[in-house]
Order: sequence, then C-alpha cells, then structure tokens
Amino acid sequence: MKKGTWLAVLFMVVVQIGFAVLSWRYPKFFGTSMFVMNNYIGGALVDFIMIASAASMIAMEFQYGTIKQLLYRKYYRSQVFVSKLLVLLLQMIGLQVVASAMTGILTFIIKPKFDWTQVVDHMPIWRDYLLTTGGSLLVMLMLLSLVILMATWFKTNAAAIACGFIGYFVTAVAAQIIIMFVQRWHWLKWNPFTMLLTGNQIADPKTYHALTLLDTPVMIACTLGYTALFTLIAYLSFRRRAV
Repeated sequence: MKKGTWLAVLFMVVVQIGFAVLSWRYPKFFGTSMFVMNNYIGGALVDFIMIASAASMIAMEFQYGTIKQLLYRKYYRSQVFVSKLLVLLLQMIGLQVVASAMTGILTFIIKPKFDWTQVVDHMPIWRDYLLTTGGSLLVMLMLLSLVILMATWFKTNAAAIACGFIGYFVTAVAAQIIIMFVQRWHWLKWNPFTMLLTGNQIADPKTYHALTLLDTPVMIACTLGYTALFTLIAYLSFRRRAV
C-alpha cells in the first residue's frame, strides 16, 4: 500500500480511540452500544478512505502517464484494470478488519463487561454488528464501482477524488428521497439508489421492506448486479480512454 494509505489507516485508528475516550468519559451522552455498531466512527472512515483510493488509483495512472509504461511492457488493459479491482477489494477487507479489531479492543478496554450477547430490538448485538458490517461492505462495493467509473472520466487525481466524495453524499441523499417516489410509483423500486438501502434492510428487514417494497435476497442480488454493471461500464471506459 502507498504511504498515504498507511497514514489514512493511522488516522482512522486515532479517531476510533478518540471516540472511545468520549464514550468512556461521557457515557450518558455517548453510549457504547451506539459506537460499537459504527466501529467508533471507523465504518464511515473506511468508506471515505476507499472512495479516495478508488478514485485516485485509476485517475493517477493517466495523470502521471504510468499507464503507458504498463502498456509498453505488454500488459493488457484488462490485466491492469482487474489488478486495480483486486487491490481495492483487499484494501477494503483489510481496513474493515482493522476497524473491527480496534472496535473489539477498545470496547474491552473502556467497558470490559460489555455484553455482546445482549438483545436489542429482538437481536443480539453481535449478530446485529455482523449484519450491519456485511451490509455496509456490500453497498460500498456498488459505490466503489460507480466511483471507479467516474474516475475514468477525469484527468487529475484531485478532480476524481472530489467527484467521488460529492457523488457519495449526493447518492446518500438521493436514496432517501427516491423512497418517497417508490411508495407512489412501485416500478421505481428497481433503481440503483434503492439498493443503497440494502445494508439497512439486511439489519432491519421488516422496517425497510415496507419502504423499498423488495425482499432482502432480491435487494442483495440487485446490488451485486448493479456492481457488476457499473464495473463493466467502467472497464469499457478505461479500455477506450486515450493514453
């Protein structure tokens, strides 16, 4: 990994420690259970780090001309593109492992008697945590495929990253807005913005099924389908882009 990635990981760990201290010092305002489910804000930071990595990893190849060197060595564009995807996938898994490990360690330190088996909303916390984390990673895969697609359109690293972050917030807001239209026009439920709620529905299927009008397995399949579609379009864009 690049030096910037290691700095991002260090920053994530420091932020997690900071919020753990807040939870320890002010338990009435910052509940441990709430922070555990969010990896002491580490979950959101994983998203931001991955968006920046996905955007820069593609754009930088063209910005600094390194793609030419790879092609001169007789690497196919498909090989370069797939290698980028594998690196991003491993990076996402690695970051989540670090965030989850820190969550477990920090929870044990600030609240040694924290009960992972306690039931909240008819579900043990440990199970809710796993479902929430898994759902978030699934949605992040779809978002990353869209970020990679957008990154193939930009000539500079900064522009690609900025577009990635803007797109992240725009899609998050759009997902909430589109639900109102889904209730009126049911056929809209198949749009990709609805799939951004897949993680929420995995953790709370009854509540979100009433909003999305889709069964959880269908949403998971559609999320993977859109991920594959965006990735394919990104590959075609990457392949046709002039060096």
